[in-house]
Amino acid sequence: MEENSHVVDGFVFSSLYEAQTASKEQKNIDIIRQRTPLSDPDAAYSLYCKLIERNMFKTSVGYGFLYELRHYLIEDCGYESSELPNIAAVSFKENSDIFADIKRESLEENIKLLKLTIKRLSIVIVALVAIVIGMFAVAVVNPNVGYVNTEHKVLNKYAAWEEDLTNREQAIKEKEKELNINSEE
Repeated sequence: MEENSHVVDGFVFSSLYEAQTASKEQKNIDIIRQRTPLSDPDAAYSLYCKLIERNMFKTSVGYGFLYELRHYLIEDCGYESSELPNIAAVSFKENSDIFADIKRESLEENIKLLKLTIKRLSIVIVALVAIVIGMFAVAVVNPNVGYVNTEHKVLNKYAAWEEDLTNREQAIKEKEKELNINSEE
């Protein structure tokens, strides 16, 4: 079966679903031909009855095999047509195939949209992770960021004020001594 055609065993099918079903039936028919001795009339009759009873085939490929088997039983094995069960043909609903194709197309579109969404979200997640890593790197490398060294800055500031006050106090005491010495004289 070619990729774009819906041909199986010489039958052209209107939908991919029917062609796939016919292909499966063709494989089953090949297996039946290999495993069942159709030259034995009793085995052929038993096989024919079981296939009809179980309603195994749903496409023209399977019906063709059933017809071939029926013809063999009538012509070569001596069965009467009235002795054999009739083949009940079940047709595919074309609307269900159309809906199946539409559903498949819409599912394929949804899958494409979901893949695109996943791709976009992955890019956003990677960008956010890079930003968080960058923030941690800046916080570790730069000592002036935030409150990392705030305590040391405050202590250094008050120490500088204390030293300045101590120097002023000492300068005032020296002036007072000078003034006291000058006023006593």
